[in-house]
Amino acid sequence: MLNYPFWVNDFDRVKDYKQKYPLVSKIFNYPTAFWYGERNGREMKDLDKSLKRLFKRTLPGLPILVIYNLPNRDIGQYSKGGAKTKESYLNFIECFAKGIGELSPIIIFEPDALPHTGEMNKQERDYRLDLMKAGLEVLTSQSNAHVYIDIGHSNWLSPKEASDLIGIVTNDRVRGFAVNVSNYRTSKESLNWSLKVCEHRPNDYFVIDTSRNGLGPHGNDWCNPPGRALGEPPTCDTGHEKCDAFVWVKVPGESDGKTNGGPRAGRFWGEMAEELVKNTSWIS
Repeated sequence: MLNYPFWVNDFDRVKDYKQKYPLVSKIFNYPTAFWYGERNGREMKDLDKSLKRLFKRTLPGLPILVIYNLPNRDIGQYSKGGAKTKESYLNFIECFAKGIGELSPIIIFEPDALPHTGEMNKQERDYRLDLMKAGLEVLTSQSNAHVYIDIGHSNWLSPKEASDLIGIVTNDRVRGFAVNVSNYRTSKESLNWSLKVCEHRPNDYFVIDTSRNGLGPHGNDWCNPPGRALGEPPTCDTGHEKCDAFVWVKVPGESDGKTNGGPRAGRFWGEMAEELVKNTSWIS
């Protein structure tokens, strides 16, 4: 069983939200992940130093980190971006591992990257899978992180398809996989699906993103669906040996993209954040 020292932010991650959207403060009483990746063609400078500064602030607690930087990230959709070349990507991973040092944070590796290979031609697919495998080799050989490869959600791939994709890129030092990142499938559905994946991968463990799944999905709408709620707060007490943790990977209140009235992907949307809190029965 994983025993993770979750760290709760002690600084405002969103400028001035407390003044305009005071209810949103309740979200940031819980640990939320930090995402790392290039956007608008800007490389991340001094990444290792940035991570070391973050850990200096959080220890003995640890944040949850997300690596989201593959070339052609999000296959050109709302969250497009990422490294431009194989060389720059692997350099990014090396700097990331250096910044972690001897610590063991949870790392969610490349959301949607594996499921998206189903929409690529063979050349694009092989390039991505080879690069993911190389990146994971660097990350797991040069750090002690708990690495979980993102594999989409329970309404995307079959358990066998998910297992096969994970098997192409993983290695013996990878802890397992992550499900439901930035999505809304229920924890029960995500858990049952993940356990079926583990039937094919008996040595793997998994984490579930519960940040916005409190009321489950709104049909198949993945981009800012209305009327959603926060899910279970982050914990390692999941009640299931194979499920290491419920985690808030997607920061509740950040937009999925320019649909249903939302701003660009990743930008904080105070109105939606307050709606998530208002619709959550367990939050005080």
